[in-house]
Amino acid sequence: MKKTLLTAAIFTMVLGTAACSSKGGDTAPTTTAAETTTAAETTTAAETEETTLGEDVEEVSMTGVITAIDDKILTVKSDDDDSEKKYDLSKAEVNQEFPFAEGDLVEIMYPYETTADPVPVISLEVLESVLAENTDPSATGIVKEASDTALTLELEDGESYTIAIANAYIIADNGITAGKEATVTFIGDLDDEPMATKVVMADSYSNSDAERNAFIGKVAQIEEGSIVLQSASGEYFTFVSEDLDFSSKKVGDTVRVFYTGTVTGKSIAAEEIE
Repeated sequence: MKKTLLTAAIFTMVLGTAACSSKGGDTAPTTTAAETTTAAETTTAAETEETTLGEDVEEVSMTGVITAIDDKILTVKSDDDDSEKKYDLSKAEVNQEFPFAEGDLVEIMYPYETTADPVPVISLEVLESVLAENTDPSATGIVKEASDTALTLELEDGESYTIAIANAYIIADNGITAGKEATVTFIGDLDDEPMATKVVMADSYSNSDAERNAFIGKVAQIEEGSIVLQSASGEYFTFVSEDLDFSSKKVGDTVRVFYTGTVTGKSIAAEEIE
């Protein structure tokens, strides 16, 4: 009888110990899960707050001219009162075609009554680009066909354009080749018989000559400090320089003039003549 009672008591103690162990094992994972959920919710909230600049925020705009550029920080002089402020673009939506340059006219949207310095920008649009005004447009695509006077360029959107190249500066290891990519700098409208001033084939993109601008034409007039070239289509372009001697050229000669800026300017700055 005593042995039976002792055995029952031991069995009861074992069951109690097992129950306690089971309860203890369930507690730790529950606590960890709760902590993990809280941490995840906190992280998500922080990330959401960081990425919602401009959402549900009252906005105000200003227009001004860039006076200094420091990575993502622009100093802009307001058109309204000539005051200058620094603006932070690190989280801004930026609408531009050319890199920023001092003198660009921009419109900036930022949070109303913000006291931050620099001012956090919600969005920025370049209204007038200094580089755009001094750079001829270009198009990149696949050369479909080419002759001595023109090429047909197919752009990424599938549209094809015929561009005159009689006066173009050609940079290519193997000439203009059909089926290969090229970047064409031109004047005029792609839809209205544009004239190329430069054609760079993809095999020469890394060539330092691809960075230079040049125009090839017949000499129509020479004066001290300037030379006028005529294109194949009969247009005239005046190149000027205080350092170059144009007197060695003759009317009717075909020459190549390297220049800076845009060839559509009234007077084009010449830097070298061949």
